[in-house]
Amino acid sequence: MEEQTLEEVLQDPESFEASKASFVSGIVSAAADVDPTTVATLAIAGATIVYGLEWLVILIVPMFAVVQMIGTQVATVCGEGLQSAVRRRYGLWIAMLSLVCIIGVNVITYAADLEAGAAALHLLTSIPFAWFLVPISLGVVVLLVYGSMDRVRRVLILLPLAFLAYVATTFIAHPNWHDVAQGLIPRLRSDNDYISTVVALIGTSLTTYSYYWQTVEIAAEAPPKRAVWAVQLASLPGTLITGVVLWFILIGTASTLGAHHKSVDTAQEAAQALAPIAGQWASAIFGIGLFGSAMLALPVIAAGTASAVSTTFRWGGSLDKRPRDARRFYATLFIGVATATALALFKIPPIKLLFWASIAGGFGTPITLGLLVLLSRSKRMMAGNISPAWLATAGWIVTAVITIASLAFIRWH
Repeated sequence: MEEQTLEEVLQDPESFEASKASFVSGIVSAAADVDPTTVATLAIAGATIVYGLEWLVILIVPMFAVVQMIGTQVATVCGEGLQSAVRRRYGLWIAMLSLVCIIGVNVITYAADLEAGAAALHLLTSIPFAWFLVPISLGVVVLLVYGSMDRVRRVLILLPLAFLAYVATTFIAHPNWHDVAQGLIPRLRSDNDYISTVVALIGTSLTTYSYYWQTVEIAAEAPPKRAVWAVQLASLPGTLITGVVLWFILIGTASTLGAHHKSVDTAQEAAQALAPIAGQWASAIFGIGLFGSAMLALPVIAAGTASAVSTTFRWGGSLDKRPRDARRFYATLFIGVATATALALFKIPPIKLLFWASIAGGFGTPITLGLLVLLSRSKRMMAGNISPAWLATAGWIVTAVITIASLAFIRWH
């Protein structure tokens, strides 16, 4: 299959529209990874290592890009999401293994992010956070039930605007930009805090639901295979935007919490600690960003979980179908959200949920990511359009790094 040139893509309405859609889906799936669990890890890094891990945040950006490109290519060429492709290529048992990994990561991460979203509203309203848990989940369900894939995408593409709150918090904090520049230079240390924070940041930087949702969205858009490279490139701006947001979160927390030696364990604790240092406005604005992070991640996690189960058992459900036409899909969505909400209602300490999410990710993410890379090089699945060797090699490097970091984080704690 001959790929189109840039001029041919611009002149082909179908390919051009597919590229625009990929741009949107790339922003949503990459931005969804800036969830409260990632924000918490960055806040801890800023509070303990100050500016010392800026270089690592920058290094994470190409890792995002590699996975986004591989996922986009698989979905474009195969015309289906990751779990569907795994089932077709490797059979039910491998698909079940992948499904267990996806569910394990997603349910625990949903619960942790739900707690963080509710805690952010508590910061903004002073109403006990438990009162927000069920309403937030109900809002997620309503959005997914009454919105088609296109409508959900149009809502989610607006939510990254909340990330401007993290940028605003950074400038309110008035960081020392000379120190910020110094932080771009890697300075490795051997103390426990530094090493554990490094492995935690790498281990939580790329979770299953982000790249899984990317494959689901691209498959739903059904871009023409001839425009595969253009669709891949269109998905990359989302990774750059995400990298910038991660960098600002680190700088904002480093210039406040780190400079004043304030220890935190969660993103909500970071928001609370900002008040006496940078003022109540900084705390409130950071809370807005935290709530936006949760509200972007929660629908992606919930819909991705239902999609994974539905495609594994070939039920054929999706957000584009009404509940009466896809009862098992929506039943799975309801059960997943209810289970995760129940975890949050049990008042499990947020730090424990974050730890369990890291354990689930440590075992689950490398498996699903490895399957994604294998699919990208499968001649049977990719029909003569396999990923180039350099991209597959980069994918295996990312998989190895995340595996080592995740297992090291579990071992370290």
